[in-house]
Amino acid sequence: MLVAPGLYQLSLGFYSRKLPKLKVYVNSEVIFTIFPPCQEINKENQATEHKNVITARHSAGNIAGLTFTDFIALPARARLSVGYDSETLGEGFFQLKKL
Repeated sequence: MLVAPGLYQLSLGFYSRKLPKLKVYVNSEVIFTIFPPCQEINKENQATEHKNVITARHSAGNIAGLTFTDFIALPARARLSVGYDSETLGEGFFQLKKL
């Protein structure tokens, strides 16, 4: 729980065998849903990339994960939490910096 209201920089990243879907909550309400990069086929049968990122497999394992940085204005006594949804366990980080 954050006591001081104001602007914050939020950074997070998660690494697992299959990239997760993440949700960031403020006071139990979703403010962001973060999906892994994906491709869709448009009308011309061409692949279009979301977020301009494609994560490839590497022989050393998962060296690239799903990362996110944004700036948010939080109210006083805001309770921040992150939801992690993936088929596999992973590891990650969550960083919040007051500006």
